[in-house]
Amino acid sequence: RRSVELKHGRIAMLATMGYITPEVAGKFPGYLDPSAGLKFDDVPNGLAALSKVPGGGWAQILLYMSWCEVSRGAGSDIANGRPGDFGWYVLTSSDPEEK
Repeated sequence: RRSVELKHGRIAMLATMGYITPEVAGKFPGYLDPSAGLKFDDVPNGLAALSKVPGGGWAQILLYMSWCEVSRGAGSDIANGRPGDFGWYVLTSSDPEEK
């Protein structure tokens, strides 16, 4: 259960960054859908983008979301009984007694 909360929290953080980043850093050059002549710059931020993204784009988004939901990622964090612990300790210690 905790692993699901961590996974959904990470997805929510990525979604937030996906909303903020194009406004701050700009958008990709080129075309989102060359056959329709749709450029990345033509797609607005937020809910206004729902009507602009082509159906094939939504299919890719839904497939990726499904894969994220059913895959366990590396799986090592769940297998060892410590969800969210991938063994990368920059700000904390690997020793449980020091935590």
